[in-house]
Amino acid sequence: MTTSPAVVELIGNPRSGSRTRALADAAADELSTRAGGRLVGRQVLELADAVGVTFGPEPAVAAGPVDDPFALVRAARLLIVATPTYKATYTGLLKLFLDRFGHLELAGVVAVPVAVAASEAHRRSVGAALTDLLAELGASVPAPPLAVLEAQAADPTTAAAEWASRHGTTVVETLIKAA
Repeated sequence: MTTSPAVVELIGNPRSGSRTRALADAAADELSTRAGGRLVGRQVLELADAVGVTFGPEPAVAAGPVDDPFALVRAARLLIVATPTYKATYTGLLKLFLDRFGHLELAGVVAVPVAVAASEAHRRSVGAALTDLLAELGASVPAPPLAVLEAQAADPTTAAAEWASRHGTTVVETLIKAA
């Protein structure tokens, strides 16, 4: 019998191995450390790998398909949803994936929105839009998003540590109450 990981990182960047992924990894590291031994197991679901997305001339092939990515997301205790900013909001790839969930279907999941943006206005808008979407799906979003400008994404560990120093306790307390 396999156990679902406590932490699931859902990466909505159409390029795998991105700065968005690095920021999500850093956020997961920070929150896992702050939670002590309460969060066992982590899985990363890069949508670019799971569905095979390409912007080049070569055909798209899924590099690492997951048997049931929706069940994986539903079973997460802590869901880190990360996206770059495209046209002032989250990516279409992430939207297509999350649109498969019904209203309140993520009830019981604690979520942290993570975003990388080119401008301050886009940083605010993508963070708010992603927070609203996760709340609509029923996830608890106890802290403001970890939304950074591209320059801050160059040092994801520092950006995540600064965010976690302000909001990590709130997220961990929510996880404890939800358990």
